[in-house]
Amino acid sequence: MKNMKLFIVIVWALFLGLHTFTDNLENLLNHQSINFMWHSSPSYHNFFNVSDITWIHPNFYLIKFGHFIGFGILDLFIFLWLTSHRKSILLTFSFAVFTEVLQLYFGRDGRLYDVIIDSFGIVMVYQMLKHLSKSEKASIPYE
Repeated sequence: MKNMKLFIVIVWALFLGLHTFTDNLENLLNHQSINFMWHSSPSYHNFFNVSDITWIHPNFYLIKFGHFIGFGILDLFIFLWLTSHRKSILLTFSFAVFTEVLQLYFGRDGRLYDVIIDSFGIVMVYQMLKHLSKSEKASIPYE
């Protein structure tokens, strides 16, 4: 069962990676067109750019909601695999940073604010699991 959970984590991470590294997300979403382009010397200061926060994508809110949900789901899958909040949060956050930095090499707009949005998804899942855990403990009758 643990191998199946790891497989699900890998498949979901590949799914996120596909959406992260294709050079044109709109082409992927609208035309199912995948294309990768490597830039060996990206501009790292773009990672900290916030002036373009709402105009990078025509579907800005949908894309950012995808960040939030996508990394929340990844955190959930990693937690179910490892059964450790600390490890799942660390791995998911590391993957979020990794994918955003790597986007700079694929001609995409890797941004710190996307890591923050990803982190909100991670925290949401942590809080949800914590709440569910407390609810389950409260509903167990004492003998």
